[in-house]
Amino acid sequence: MPDFGFVGSSYEAPSIYQDAQECINFYPEIDPVKQQGERGVIALYPTPGLTLKSLLPNMQEVRGLHTVSGGEQLIAVCGSYVYALTANFVPSVIGQLNSSSGIVRITDNGINVYIVDGAYRYTWYISSPAAAVFTGSTSGTTLTVASVSSGTIAVGQSLYGIDVLAETVITALGTGTGGIGTYTINRSQTVATSVLNSAAVGAVVTATIAGTVLTVSAVTSGVLHVGQTIQGAGVTLGTIITALGTGSGGIGTYTLSVASTVAVGVTMYGLNFSVLPSTDGAFSGANTVDIIDNYFVYNNPTTQQWGASDLLSPISPPTSYSLKDGAPDDLVALIVDHREVYLMGEISSEVWTDVGTVPFPFQRIPGTSTQHGIAAPFSLYRLGNSFAYVSRNNRGQAQIMQMQGYIPQRISTHAVENTLANKYVGDAISWTYQLEGHEVFVVTFPSLELTWAYDATTQMWHKWLYNTDKNEYQRHRGNCCAVFQGLVIVGDYENGKLYELDKTNYTDDGQNIRRLRRAPHLVTEFQRQYFDELQIQFQPGVGTTGTSGITQVVAENAIYLGNNYTITASATLTIEPEHTYILATQQPVINTTTNNPQAMLRWSNDGGSTWSNEHWTGVGQLGKYRNRAIWRRLGTARDRIFEVSVSDPVNFVIISANLKVQGAEN
Repeated sequence: MPDFGFVGSSYEAPSIYQDAQECINFYPEIDPVKQQGERGVIALYPTPGLTLKSLLPNMQEVRGLHTVSGGEQLIAVCGSYVYALTANFVPSVIGQLNSSSGIVRITDNGINVYIVDGAYRYTWYISSPAAAVFTGSTSGTTLTVASVSSGTIAVGQSLYGIDVLAETVITALGTGTGGIGTYTINRSQTVATSVLNSAAVGAVVTATIAGTVLTVSAVTSGVLHVGQTIQGAGVTLGTIITALGTGSGGIGTYTLSVASTVAVGVTMYGLNFSVLPSTDGAFSGANTVDIIDNYFVYNNPTTQQWGASDLLSPISPPTSYSLKDGAPDDLVALIVDHREVYLMGEISSEVWTDVGTVPFPFQRIPGTSTQHGIAAPFSLYRLGNSFAYVSRNNRGQAQIMQMQGYIPQRISTHAVENTLANKYVGDAISWTYQLEGHEVFVVTFPSLELTWAYDATTQMWHKWLYNTDKNEYQRHRGNCCAVFQGLVIVGDYENGKLYELDKTNYTDDGQNIRRLRRAPHLVTEFQRQYFDELQIQFQPGVGTTGTSGITQVVAENAIYLGNNYTITASATLTIEPEHTYILATQQPVINTTTNNPQAMLRWSNDGGSTWSNEHWTGVGQLGKYRNRAIWRRLGTARDRIFEVSVSDPVNFVIISANLKVQGAEN
């Protein structure tokens, strides 16, 4: 029975007696030059492993990633800290959010990066992320530098690091003159010795403030920009430049977000990272943001409102907003596609476009409303030439849709939807990656510890899961994704690690990956069959000389009786509850090497309800290209399901399978 459907995608039906197929940590690839029925039309390849590229110092949830236009910097939000990474993947803190958990969305217009976290909006004027990296501590208004890794510390630099207060600026030299020594900072605080970084502020000026008017009389360095935070003696924290007056970056007047009085000209600093004030635009906060025609567009959570910034500016006019008004449901998320803004509501959607009107430049396109909304705001992500998301409407939820023009098309299967039925999916997050021509939409359901992956190239689904030390499956580690320096980078959902999706790494950052394929039912009119031999064509010769690190699994609460155990006629053996008694001597825990990687086969004779013991065979030592993985004398069944799993860190590829079977007496 050549290629009996052993190779395929995940499809476990609501009843496993209809279909119980699984494809975990493998993805199917179709050979377009082969004809249907030929061997190897579909092969299973291992999903990419995770190779550590950077560890963000606060080691919390990586909440969002974004590659800045031009590709020179990667923005990462980890916990409450915002980092910029350059090509060497060394992180430098550039700002701090008012929240520390939950997905954020990030975009940029080539001048400013724009970040939203739900309750607040933030902006960073794109600039060099670090003038100096050093080890230091603070006590009161004194910064003490113990060593310098790179760069030169100077007056007029912002100070960043874990636990460093926002808007901290180095204002004077002490014993230090650019390296080891002491410096004066503007905000009193205590920070233990740690790695810190400094970066040049956007501008150093001499100015006064009267109410909300900043008057600059001299410029020492840099250029002032709308959206910068102004810091200096007597200036209220969180003071933002919201508009130009007579000044256009240098001497002149500017409008501020907060009123202060600084009558005598003092040194002030234009800081590149800002928390946008609650007075910015028509409302505060947003949980999704995008860029169109150089406007930042964003939504107001739990309302129908959405707004837009000024052209090429992070600041929004107070009347630059409108409502998703085609249906009464709230606006949940938005995304820009083909220079049109798709407004995704709770149970409906509509599309707007830029028509250049004032004060709000967008207008709804007639005939674009749909009866599909979105179930999870962070499930919305680009896929192919459009985008995909977990949908909801007034008839139900948890279908996964891809927008085709203005019409959503279902891409999930009944098997995918069955895993989501009657379960909470509102926390779903998604991202997309492309490797070797496969564009894959990855959607994770954190509450369910489940990650599904849809390959748009083959239109097949597979599960992508992390295997714990207890040999239990959990959601994939990836929480967000960006392409940077030609690499697909994903952020971990809990530990601050940034990984490369690596086709040549067969572990998840050193943790072995358990890959599993469960085949379709083998039934011939429910007649009994003899299964003489199963051969799975793995790519052979993939063994290595390394060590897998897998330890021998022993039974929990096991009591070993020895190789020989005698119970006399008058003796008794009491079997305690939840204990396992083994007629053998206890074997030591050992490491198995990958010089002969193993595949484990088991089967079910009752449609997938119960399973046989495990049966192991070698896939092939390094260079042994004629090795065959064969299991023989596999018993009889009327309804047989085969399942194979592998976990050694080698390149497991399943090309096809062949089964020798014959009818039995019934």
